[in-house]
Parts: sequence; structure tokens; C-alpha cells
Amino acid sequence: MADEGRLREEMNRGTEAAAILRNPIFIESFESLRTRYATLWADTPPNAPDERERLYVAINVLEDIFDHISSVMQTGEMAGHEIGEAARGQPVH
Repeated sequence: MADEGRLREEMNRGTEAAAILRNPIFIESFESLRTRYATLWADTPPNAPDERERLYVAINVLEDIFDHISSVMQTGEMAGHEIGEAARGQPVH
């Protein structure tokens, strides 16, 4: 069944995403970069708008990466629930 294969792939990707989000090196790196970028942004002199903009974009890209990995994890969790429901004979949404 193609749909089950897709759900299993999403579930596997979700498991991998969850492992990334729990990984101590990822957490340390993410927090370190977030803090560094925010501090540099706050300390940017008023006559350096290009540097402020670059740091603002960096902060937002960092958040986008985190949000994407979180989304993959959540999609995997939902796929796992759908697989479980199908196994119990309940309709899959």
C-alpha cells in the first residue's frame, strides 16, 4: 500500500528529526548561535544598518531551520498515529 509506505517514511523522518532536536550538540550549537547573533545585533552601532540587517536575517534563518525540523517531527508523530489507528482497524484521516 503506497499510502502506508508514505506514512512510514514520514514517521521515520519524524523520528530522525526528534533525535536532532534532542541532540546535545545541536541544542548547544543552536543556543550558542542564537545568543551570539542576538548579542551582536544588539551591540551593532547605529551607523551599521547593513550589519544589523544581516544579523537579523541570520537570527530568522536559524529559527526557520528549527521550525522546519520541528514540523518534520510533528508530521512524523501524526503519521505514527495514523499507522496505529489503521492497525487497530480505525479509519485513517
